[in-house]
Amino acid sequence: MNQQPAANQPNDITTMNAKDKPMNTDDSKQTSPETQASTAGRGDPQDRGGGGPLPAPRGAITSEGLLLGHGHSTPSPMECPCDIDAAVRELGNGPLTIAEAQKLFLPDSGYLDTPTYGLLSYPTVMAMSKGLMDGLYGKATPKGYHQEVTEARGTFGRLVQVPASHVAVRATTADFVTVIADAVPEGTTVLVSEKEFTSAWGPFRVRHEQGRYRVRFVPLDRLADEVTDDVSLVVVSAAQSIDGTVADLNAIEDAAKEHGAWTMIDATQSIGWQPLNANHYTFVICHSYKFLGVPRGATFMAISPDMARELPAIGANWYSGEDLWNSLYGPSLTLANDARRHDTSPAWLSWLGAAPALKLIEQVSVEAINRHDVSLANAFREGMGIPIPPVASPIVSVRGIPDAEQRLDQQGLRASIRGDGVRLAFHLYNNQEDVRKALRALGPRRA
Repeated sequence: MNQQPAANQPNDITTMNAKDKPMNTDDSKQTSPETQASTAGRGDPQDRGGGGPLPAPRGAITSEGLLLGHGHSTPSPMECPCDIDAAVRELGNGPLTIAEAQKLFLPDSGYLDTPTYGLLSYPTVMAMSKGLMDGLYGKATPKGYHQEVTEARGTFGRLVQVPASHVAVRATTADFVTVIADAVPEGTTVLVSEKEFTSAWGPFRVRHEQGRYRVRFVPLDRLADEVTDDVSLVVVSAAQSIDGTVADLNAIEDAAKEHGAWTMIDATQSIGWQPLNANHYTFVICHSYKFLGVPRGATFMAISPDMARELPAIGANWYSGEDLWNSLYGPSLTLANDARRHDTSPAWLSWLGAAPALKLIEQVSVEAINRHDVSLANAFREGMGIPIPPVASPIVSVRGIPDAEQRLDQQGLRASIRGDGVRLAFHLYNNQEDVRKALRALGPRRA
């Protein structure tokens, strides 16, 4: 295993002083040792130059004005996606800067709720629109949808630095957790950080109540220290849904290996802004509708190769067959030899949007998005007098302001109440004006 800096070691991108350093949203072409992305997830950052072309907009079909996109307006006050079509055509198929990528989103300043769901880009909306039209005119085919799933699987694999053969696809996080829950040895302990999102631990709790094994919750900052020989699995989010706290995955991984335990990382709130190398963990799950900007219903799990066949194939179906098109009917079913044996049949429209959304993230690069997102979040923290954590995330929780949500709404900002605070997040489509609006709304208060 390569030695990496400790996850709690500060670096420039997590401690930038926004008052002294102007935020540069056009930096995806520049990387220096001082501006490398956080290594909290052992991302082993590398400049992959965008990784491939973004598909051209797929909304060219028009019929009686039914499809958004080319030369007509929507019957509402909202801006029509066709208004950014010219910008899309100018971008080409190579790597994108932050500023270029922002042209692919409608310029509606003030969305700070990516941990609830990420905004859809123009290419994603057009891909899904074309899919709807194909369904209307009878042009959609299962093989065509399968090609989109295959493309999305491969792109996700590159984002987390594993081959596509290590990646399974399903609809939700809990779908995958259920598979893992049936593989945990009886009489052992599943260790969970105490404020985890329920989908990451609910299926384990059910088995706990059945008496098959124990589930034990501990504070996040104690998780690595609490791993003992009776622990078979450690469950943790790379970034906490409730407040964005970044887990010390390096310490957790090391402790798990020392005691022979598996690791299950819920990366739903981190992949898209946090570099992460899935090779270091037993399971990495990501429901991709947050910071990856994929329509809800497309979830990935990267599985270590030695576990792919050990896990029970809960939910085996035609789409988990080695030869899909010869797995449609009985009486026999030969499951795939790799992670695909854990696939379930995909919800087509979600996956039509997944391929261009993931490609966009790859074109900009996770490292560049990390620098952009975290610098905005840290500028907000500094303006609020909130201490910047050693490893910062784009997600910020502000406590002690009972009417915070109303204040944000008055400034045209969207955020969510989670726990005892209001949760804001800054992502690819946000800018310094969003930071200024949030500071005007909430004022200089300490969390």
